[in-house]
Amino acid sequence: MDNRFSLFPHKAKLAGWLCIILSIPFGYLYFWGGKPEFFNMKIFAAVTTYTKTRFFVISQTNVLDEISAILLITGIALISFSREKNEKMHFEALRIKAMINAVYFTIVFWILSFVFIYGMAIFIVSFLVFFVFLLTFNLLFRFYLIRDKRVADPHDNQR
Repeated sequence: MDNRFSLFPHKAKLAGWLCIILSIPFGYLYFWGGKPEFFNMKIFAAVTTYTKTRFFVISQTNVLDEISAILLITGIALISFSREKNEKMHFEALRIKAMINAVYFTIVFWILSFVFIYGMAIFIVSFLVFFVFLLTFNLLFRFYLIRDKRVADPHDNQR
């Protein structure tokens, strides 16, 4: 039985970085660029809440923020779950360790958010929890890879 993670190929990291880079101008246009009319369109919405809450409707909206968020989430996910260039068997254990510690960190982050953040701002922070998890996972995995490389070849670091 193969217990290995199903990971994207290493080249998917490049696509992930491209998605992240592309998300930046869409986010900029939405928040600071005046929301160009070109991105206003009718969309199907399962739920929409502006002046009133409506379900399963066709709604008019500016899709810049959705495009930016989709590209950003896709990019981070591709980077997070792609093989390394020189993938080794024990990297799976490092990924699991990073994932578990990222879950712990994210739980503490979210609990502390509810202790220190009130009102509508907690909804924004709650939305960011997934990003916090993925970023923490990536940082921890990179840290574990660097530490693993130092342990595997201590002579490389004695210059």
